[in-house]
Amino acid sequence: MKFPQNQRHAHPCKQLSACLIASLTFVIGCASPGNPHPPSLNLPEIVTDLTAQRVGDQVEFRWTTPSRTSDGIDIKGNIAAELCRQTTFTSPPASSCAPLQRFATAPGPSHALDSLPPPLTADPPALLAYRIQIFNAAGRSAGLSSPVFAAAGAAPPSVQQLHATPTRDGVIIEWQQQTTISPVELDRTLTNPPKAPAPSPTKPKSPLQLTPPNPTEVHLKTPSGQPDAGGTTDPSTRKGETYTYTAQRARSITLHGHQLELRSPTSSPITLVLNDTFPPLVPTGLVAVPAGTGASIDLSWQPGTETDLAGYHVYRQELTASNQPLGSSQRLTQTPVTGPAFHDSSAVAGHHYSYRVTALDTTGNESLPTSPVLETATEP
Repeated sequence: MKFPQNQRHAHPCKQLSACLIASLTFVIGCASPGNPHPPSLNLPEIVTDLTAQRVGDQVEFRWTTPSRTSDGIDIKGNIAAELCRQTTFTSPPASSCAPLQRFATAPGPSHALDSLPPPLTADPPALLAYRIQIFNAAGRSAGLSSPVFAAAGAAPPSVQQLHATPTRDGVIIEWQQQTTISPVELDRTLTNPPKAPAPSPTKPKSPLQLTPPNPTEVHLKTPSGQPDAGGTTDPSTRKGETYTYTAQRARSITLHGHQLELRSPTSSPITLVLNDTFPPLVPTGLVAVPAGTGASIDLSWQPGTETDLAGYHVYRQELTASNQPLGSSQRLTQTPVTGPAFHDSSAVAGHHYSYRVTALDTTGNESLPTSPVLETATEP
């Protein structure tokens, strides 16, 4: 066999190297890009934030319906949620439970109700376990959520005839008394929250706020384990604000290590405008003594403690030597005095006087007068 001139004297090793390079080039050119990924089943993620609360004869559920699949892609097509309930307790809870209802849902905050049958709304209490799962358009699910728990049994009676009465020391809230020891919980909402003032472009905002704003929502509760008193007082209200109250009774029980509540339905709301029509308390400790200069008389009394106190007015009435009134009482103060003292420099030597003091608040409400104190103006 004859070789071409350019190959006749080629070294055998060079020929082998050329073959190896050609073979390697072929292998690299045909290399696999990796294992193929299976197509997504479009299974919605498992719900992770399911909550349950027993209210009246129903159990209320809240959760967030997922917007993505277990593969991390957006869910396609319509989705549905299915709740299930387990009435027989096992530890740990069974991995499946009896379906209750299936309904269309959408990604985002979601809620549902389970209306309990009569056997589950009567005592003795029992533990209920609930789960939820989300199905895609093909009716497939990634699985059930972790269980949440509620209590079967008798819920406490609802709060009836709720009403509120404003007083100077707060709001007295009353309702129809019941023979139960379930505490009453009151939710108060400020319905006219003050608007924040616009920041001044020339004056920096002060970090010190002497009067903190009243919170928009307040939760009050009567003492646990005590008979229903039929009312309570809300001392944290402020004059000039409008409040809305609702009430529920709450029965607390422990079942298989789970602390649960059976709550009554929420009462009808009541709204109260807390107008300031209440005068301050009557000042105390009023005394009158000669001032020691001319015929003047000095008065003093105990200071008031009201937060809206604006000052005091002083009234004087002239008396006969036998302490009988002469004419009508006159107010000596043109504007309220801010301190608990007053110097009467207009007294006339030898005249007998009766003094009274009232307190005023920032709205202009004036208290009843003090008991009178008597003093005679004399020259030193």
